Amino acid sequence: MPVDDCVSLIAPARLHFGFLDPTGLSGRQFASLGLVIEGYNVNLEATRSKTLIITGDALDEETAKFFRVTITRLKKKYGFADDFKIVLKEKPPRHSGFGSGTQLALALSRALLEIIKLKPRTEHLSLAVNRGKRSGIGILGFDKGGFIVDGGKLTDARQPPLISRVCFPKNWKILLVMQDKTSHFYGDREIKAIEGLPKLKKEKSSTLCRETLLRVIPAIIDRDFESFAKGLTNIQNLMGEIFFNAQDGSTFSSPSVGKVIEVLAKNFEIGSGQSSWGPTGFAIFKSNDELQKALNFLKTNNLLTDGLRLDVTCARNRGYQLFKGGK
Repeated sequence: MPVDDCVSLIAPARLHFGFLDPTGLSGRQFASLGLVIEGYNVNLEATRSKTLIITGDALDEETAKFFRVTITRLKKKYGFADDFKIVLKEKPPRHSGFGSGTQLALALSRALLEIIKLKPRTEHLSLAVNRGKRSGIGILGFDKGGFIVDGGKLTDARQPPLISRVCFPKNWKILLVMQDKTSHFYGDREIKAIEGLPKLKKEKSSTLCRETLLRVIPAIIDRDFESFAKGLTNIQNLMGEIFFNAQDGSTFSSPSVGKVIEVLAKNFEIGSGQSSWGPTGFAIFKSNDELQKALNFLKTNNLLTDGLRLDVTCARNRGYQLFKGGK
């Protein structure tokens, strides 16, 4: 088999930290901030095939259907009739705050188009497969990695522009607090929840912009963890207020996850909150030593109940990786 007929691709997950203008007060709606992370990758391999074959250890029925829909959209947009064998080796948990849908769609699309020697910009590719309807973090992060802020949407015909992308310190450790249940906020329910948000007051949007542009981003560049942690937590607290009613009267979609994050915030210096609609929560620590103290604290106080589990990761300051000839 020619090398170009076999492509492997690894695409990273992201944490979504919130919106600067979720109801479009400024004329540009949403405007997101988020961070690409290590360890929750889409990992797939694609080869030419006489018929469409979708398989792999990480495949489930939902993802297989999602891949078939994505391929149909690609064929309609780019006018090819080729078929492929797709092997899905790894994927992030679905509907859990990692942006898995966008990464699965972009990873599959980029791999297949590489085989047939088409290389559209990721912005255009994402529109073809119907991704990025609100946030640009997953799309921009697919290419670039790092900490990203996008400029919001004016129209569905264009993706949000990149406002800022900075490398995030890898020694600032990220504790993920997860629950096996998935979020109910995706598809039509997510659309209805967004449409039902109360109009944001100008003062709150101004605060979100100020915390992001004048505290969080400079703090990352200056490696000023204290300022970063305060700014990110302030943003997340405001997000919790804005989405309180949509999340059934809670600042976290999982009260159990929220309880752990709140206890950590009272006892340690962290930047914390919920990624996207959850249920995954996060706590960012200045160092591994501080993280280990927190892990010991949680264990000693028996705080991990209700099927909660923890994982430790860090930022990823690069985007997807593509390998010809498989990997």
